[in-house]
Amino acid sequence: MKRLFFATLMLISSLAFAGEKVAYQNWTVESTPQSHEAYTIADAQTSFGTFCSGDQCLFYLHQNLNCSPGSKYSVLMNSPSLSTALTMECTLIGGNLFQILTPFEAVLKASQAGDSIGFAVALQSGAFAVSRFSLNGAKQAIDRVLTEAAQSKSRATRPAPPTVVIPMIPIAPINPPVQIIPRQAPNQVPQSNSKDISI
Repeated sequence: MKRLFFATLMLISSLAFAGEKVAYQNWTVESTPQSHEAYTIADAQTSFGTFCSGDQCLFYLHQNLNCSPGSKYSVLMNSPSLSTALTMECTLIGGNLFQILTPFEAVLKASQAGDSIGFAVALQSGAFAVSRFSLNGAKQAIDRVLTEAAQSKSRATRPAPPTVVIPMIPIAPINPPVQIIPRQAPNQVPQSNSKDISI
């Protein structure tokens, strides 16, 4: 299930959507209504970045390595603020292999300070494939992507304003009051109600 989620995120990223593209020194931010991505490129076949769709975000590494899709590997990450071992999962998207890096928080912390970050992947031959990336502009670019992703989530989960239903009460027509006049027999003299007595 997790691999399917990552594959879906990366597939959305690889599709050509018309969106906003902004440069932050050596990093680029691309935003569409469906996704937000910040990345930097070391060479024509090597990139590092973060990708968000909805409230789900991940860091990825794209290298010219022949890994097996679905397989997990160890990678060493080194930056001025943090050096640690990570796990990366090989994912095939649109004919390209991407490595999804975990844990997310460790990569985020390492990308927030300093001028470069490096990844060393152990190869079957016993050698290491090493990639280095500039962090100039990374903090601003990644912060923007995470902020936009959070705002997208907020817009998506914001409840709709309540609908006020005003009940329709049937209104009877209003007629003016009617004056009731007692009936009198024809040729009858009206009698007075007074009790005057003549003397």
